[in-house]
Parts: sequence; structure tokens; C-alpha cells
Amino acid sequence: MDKPEPAELDRVDELIQLSLKLFLERGYDNTPMSLISKEVGLTKAGIYHHFENKEHILYAVHKKSVEKNLLPLIEKAEQITDAETRLRTYLYDLARQLTREPTATVLLSEARRMSPEHYKEISGVWRRSYGVLQKAIVELQEQGRCPKHINPAFATFAALGSASWIVFWFDYSRPESGEEAARTIVDIFMKGLLS
Repeated sequence: MDKPEPAELDRVDELIQLSLKLFLERGYDNTPMSLISKEVGLTKAGIYHHFENKEHILYAVHKKSVEKNLLPLIEKAEQITDAETRLRTYLYDLARQLTREPTATVLLSEARRMSPEHYKEISGVWRRSYGVLQKAIVELQEQGRCPKHINPAFATFAALGSASWIVFWFDYSRPESGEEAARTIVDIFMKGLLS
């Protein structure tokens, strides 16, 4: 298969970005392919040249988002040796990132719309995110800094949930409060976790 030309890659990226914008404004179900094609200025056939269907666009949106917004945070955290610092840093970075990206509401609520193979790939990144947090919590327990009766799996889900839920209540018209929101989540979680 021939390598796509840069202009073609730009067009695909534009299609992904416009689709995400429409999914955010209208919802996935209320965004027909005809509207996507109209917004991007392509025929439906032009879109189908790049994507098999609307689900494939949703997958591309997810893939681009996790590669841009989540993987760098995971990779940064995985380099931190101290468990508490790793946990604090990753949870803060994740919550802060979610205050910058209102598009996460679409990604979180529509993820299960993807085909099983696409969902498996994307959820693999979230499992890696889960692993960063759970490993840190287990290490803190081994160091005697976190009570043994705390279930590391449940604590990890609590951390991810508190960060992820931010997309449903954060006021994106006040981006300057993102750091405070992220710090608050980290402080509350860490005070509850550490003995």
C-alpha cells in the first residue's frame, strides 16, 4: 500500500477533529455520516475512502486522544521510582489533563460503541493507566504507608473515578481553576489512602 501524502494525512486529521467536535456538540447517535461529510467538505465516498464506517471514526478519535493526552502521562509516571510521588504525579496530571479536554466526555461515554477489537486496543491503554496507580498503591502498602485492609483494586478505581468524573462537573469556561481542581482531587485521595 502506498504511503499517504502529507496533504491527505492533514485531511484525515481534519476529519477526525471535526467528527470529535460534532460528537461533543450533538452526541454520537445524533451525528450522521451525512453531517460529517458536509462539515468536512467531502462526499460520503470520500470519507469511506479513509474510514470503514462511523464506528471507525470514533475509534480514530479515541486513538488520537489517548496517544496525545494519555500515553505521555503514563510514560512520565512510569519513570518515577518513588511510589507516592508517582501516584500523586499521575493522578494530578490525569485530572489536570481532563480539565483541559472537554472532549473526554464523548470518549468516556461512547467507548463501548467501538467494535470489540477497537475497544480492546483502547482499553489496553486504560489498563496501563490502571496499572500505574495500582502498582504504586501496592508499593505503599508494602512500605507500611498505606493500610493493608485497603483493597488496591478498589482504591485504584476510586482514583481513576475521581479523576475521570471531572469531565461531568468541571466548568470548562474557567480553565484557570483546573489546577486547583486537580490538586483537590489528589489531596483528598491521598489523605484517605495514606495512614
